[in-house]
Amino acid sequence: MILPPSKYHASKGHGFTPALHRARRRFLVRNSVTGLLLLGFVGAVYSYSFLAVKQDDLGDIPLPPLPSTNKEAEHDPKLEKT
Repeated sequence: MILPPSKYHASKGHGFTPALHRARRRFLVRNSVTGLLLLGFVGAVYSYSFLAVKQDDLGDIPLPPLPSTNKEAEHDPKLEKT
């Protein structure tokens, strides 16, 4: 079933008609403010978490020992783990 063409779209199928511009105009400011508020909130959460991690010392986390580069130490039974 073919739908009749909408009065809000151009007859060639692309672009906006003046009626669609008028219909969308009242939502432009509200949507822009909502987008800016969301962007500000996401930016604030990102910057807060980045700064919180940056200030952390991470000195209380134990690091595993570095692997030995000495070939003799790898074959020494005294240094082998049991």
